[in-house]
Amino acid sequence: MADGPSLPVSLTFAGLAGESSSSPTVMPTAAGDALRAFFEAHPAVEVIQFEIALTENGDDLEFAGGTLHAAGGAPLRDGREAQRAGDALRRLLRTDPHLAALPVALVIAMGGTEHTFRIARDATGARRSPGEAADADARAAAHERARLDARAARYDQRDAIDDDHVA
Repeated sequence: MADGPSLPVSLTFAGLAGESSSSPTVMPTAAGDALRAFFEAHPAVEVIQFEIALTENGDDLEFAGGTLHAAGGAPLRDGREAQRAGDALRRLLRTDPHLAALPVALVIAMGGTEHTFRIARDATGARRSPGEAADADARAAAHERARLDARAARYDQRDAIDDDHVA
């Protein structure tokens, strides 16, 4: 048994993003297709991280302890997009038969429920629109320019010189 928390197990999907079906962490293509649609509809989400647990009555397995993460790994917690993405993912996990079957497949493949799993956008074949990355870069550049302009204004070297005190 490990002393600390284990790293999340990354899942991929057969036939998507160049994956073959030789590993126990490669899940069915249909599940990846459903998740690809989710990722494309919610561009702020880069990674889904979750655990699996028994249902309250103890007779089935379910997704539990899930979090959504943005690029860079920061959890998506606040804001309208985080709320929409969380609601959409919960609906998808309940209604899509391919995703509803994943907990059982993962428990069998991994030999238990004590793992944390993560699904990255790229594992589903979902891509960002080309303009989205450029827009994000432009927003970051504009933010940095504004920050530097504010700093320059605060430390402006054009102070008036009082000539009466010059020796």
